[in-house]
Amino acid sequence: MIDNMNPTSQFHPYQRETSIPVAERPPLGLRMRVKQVLGRVRTYLRANPATVFGGLAAIAISFGLLRARRS
Repeated sequence: MIDNMNPTSQFHPYQRETSIPVAERPPLGLRMRVKQVLGRVRTYLRANPATVFGGLAAIAISFGLLRARRS
């Protein structure tokens, strides 16, 4: 059998035409997941700043009360 295909072609003749080359695939893994999670957190922070600051204030107050109780 003679291979008449261009050797610089990125697709093999047995691959589907909808295949995406490795160089063009979106990155996967832990870093990408962390970026996605941080993106969601940022959008939530921008949409609900009062809720976030209220939660941080409640945490600070509770830590202050726990610290005062120990002393």
